[in-house]
Amino acid sequence: MEIKKIFIHGWSFSSEIWERFKNIGNSVFLDLPFHGNNINFSDKDILNNFSENLFSYIESCDEEVVLIGWSLGATVGVLTALKKPKNLKKIILIGFSPKFKDRQLGHDPSRIKAFMMALRKDFEGTVYNFRETAVGNRFTDIPLPEKNGSIKLLRKFIEIDLTDRLDEIDIPVVLIHGKRDRIINYNASVFCSKKIKNSSLILTDSHHAPFLEMPEIISDTLI
Repeated sequence: MEIKKIFIHGWSFSSEIWERFKNIGNSVFLDLPFHGNNINFSDKDILNNFSENLFSYIESCDEEVVLIGWSLGATVGVLTALKKPKNLKKIILIGFSPKFKDRQLGHDPSRIKAFMMALRKDFEGTVYNFRETAVGNRFTDIPLPEKNGSIKLLRKFIEIDLTDRLDEIDIPVVLIHGKRDRIINYNASVFCSKKIKNSSLILTDSHHAPFLEMPEIISDTLI
């Protein structure tokens, strides 16, 4: 039976970011809460509830599952893996940070604070600037996420610290990170590769979304 692939995008984008992978068989492309087609999501305990929903979905699958998460979507992948769904066989984490509010493992806390203030003042402009920093001048046509809910989701992401739980992951993990990533320090994935027992690390000469420049990097790791 063919393995099911579940893709989860990063903050401010949508499942449209995976457009080059839509031809991969038996694949599901999920939208984060308050993004894409998932606008009407409860803002209570957002990350945990979303990962709990994903856990239940994976448990209901008849086949083995590989979870591919990018940026905030990678954090969802780890939260789900820590719940240990029986059918989850591998997670692929792209641009992952176990602690975003950290200069070495994520991003400069002072810049994060300034960014959150900018979101409140000019949500649309700040989101588009973020997208350009993350992936370049692409995907400007992806609809904006819902403002209040997406900001709450981002705050939850900023608050989370998974550094002491990485050794609980007991399935294979592939860590992919671009060395030119301006959103999350690539040393975050280097750190995680030393903490997660069954992990492999792929560093690329690319930005926050290496799968856009090298789509084969995903295909090669799905095997």
